[in-house]
Amino acid sequence: MKASLDVVWVGAVGAFAITALAMPLVLRGWQALGRRDQEVSLRKVHTGEIPRAGGLVMLLGFGVMLLVGLAGNQPLSLTHHLFSVTPLTGSLVGALLVGLTGLYDDLVGMRARHKLLMQVAAASIAVLYGLHWPALELLVGWDYWWLTPGLTVVFLVAAVNAVNLMDGLDGLAGGIVFIGLATILVSIVSAPVVGPVNQAVAWTTACALGAVGGFLVHNRHPAKVFMGDAGSYFLGFLLAALLLHTRPVRWRVPELQFAIPWLVLTVPFFDMGMAVLRRKLRGQPIFASDSDHVHHRLLAAGLSHRAAVMVLWACTAMFAVMAYLNVIGVGGWWTLLGTLLGLIVAAVALGYHRLLARLPAFSGERRVGWRDRRREVMEILDALERLSQDGPEDRGPARWRRLAPEVGGLLRRLGVPGFEVRRGEVTVVEQGSSRGTWAWLGLPLPDEEKAELRLALAVRLPDLQQEQLMLLERVVGLMAGQAAASRQWVAVRGALHEDAPSS
Repeated sequence: MKASLDVVWVGAVGAFAITALAMPLVLRGWQALGRRDQEVSLRKVHTGEIPRAGGLVMLLGFGVMLLVGLAGNQPLSLTHHLFSVTPLTGSLVGALLVGLTGLYDDLVGMRARHKLLMQVAAASIAVLYGLHWPALELLVGWDYWWLTPGLTVVFLVAAVNAVNLMDGLDGLAGGIVFIGLATILVSIVSAPVVGPVNQAVAWTTACALGAVGGFLVHNRHPAKVFMGDAGSYFLGFLLAALLLHTRPVRWRVPELQFAIPWLVLTVPFFDMGMAVLRRKLRGQPIFASDSDHVHHRLLAAGLSHRAAVMVLWACTAMFAVMAYLNVIGVGGWWTLLGTLLGLIVAAVALGYHRLLARLPAFSGERRVGWRDRRREVMEILDALERLSQDGPEDRGPARWRRLAPEVGGLLRRLGVPGFEVRRGEVTVVEQGSSRGTWAWLGLPLPDEEKAELRLALAVRLPDLQQEQLMLLERVVGLMAGQAAASRQWVAVRGALHEDAPSS
């Protein structure tokens, strides 16, 4: 049966060629439609407007070769057709659903809770189609079998969001998924007997591997395209689902079997775990973005963009090798212990052990504990939410003047003593004082009148704390109006002026 696996490389090469060659054409169409990367964010590590069309093209390359596998006498067609009800079909339907959800978010915008709901629906469909986790079932036992479907759904949804959070540097998320898919494919090839179902999984994995490879041709630093939510959602779901199809070549204790998917996804799950922990401790919403991910900390430590990506790829490859050793029966408990020790060392080296340390206050020289900081952040978030809902649905100068007094007070709590809104050379609104501050930070407002919110910073931009960055972005959205800011993101235009502001 191993000889029949030779044909799966046709799927990989075909998906690679389609994705790599179609990408420039789709990018032209994407730009012709006026789709632009215009995000109001102090977290960006890139400049310019880079299309988020990579996920759409990967879906195209993967889908075409998947249909080729269904149409001809290929490994996939031996066990599947378009309407077959199998775990692999459920995995594909779920991956397509979350991919389309991400594409809609890239194009139009979607609330976090609605995206989460669609992810849960997609994972539930996969489970209803028969996708299950044998190692988890063995660990839970027959008495609690009813827990396993829900836990499987949680794992799939967590994987989607973990891969999405890792999509912060050129090539990072794509490279991690590529390594994971390669591990699955090598594991299948290593099996002494490869049945028809494994051949179908191998063809699917090879098509996904080729699509990701074709995307990485254009996503290497400096990237010409991003995968967007469409790509990260689709790949995160598909990788997790295919990992649940991976079986050891010989019997292992349930704990070692259970660890295989987790080992492959160690880096994304570690990053997501740290993100959830720090956001809870800081009072930030769980789905609020920040610039304190693992890759951000590597950049802050002095690594270049490429070096940070290579470090995280190497870590992913190391954990993937441990997973593969468990698949072929060489690995054991030492792989789990080594992973645990590695994560502890990484957390300390990256400074995550200081999450409970006392922090400088937003304004003033005093230091506050994490509970006081959490309370203050939540108070400011509540105030911003109230201001966004109160009052008329006004826009432009009327809105800016109405909000200016209360926004000025909130900004002073954040250590920003003054701000102004300018339209061209005309100052429309001015609040507070800029005397003695360090520099102006200009943030364009998502407004048809080309206005700019200028903040008088008391400290250098790199010295702003993560909570300050998140809250300042919320202020920009408030001043622009939530409806206007929902997906009309505007790039920070490098408006950090080195000259000290005048009063």
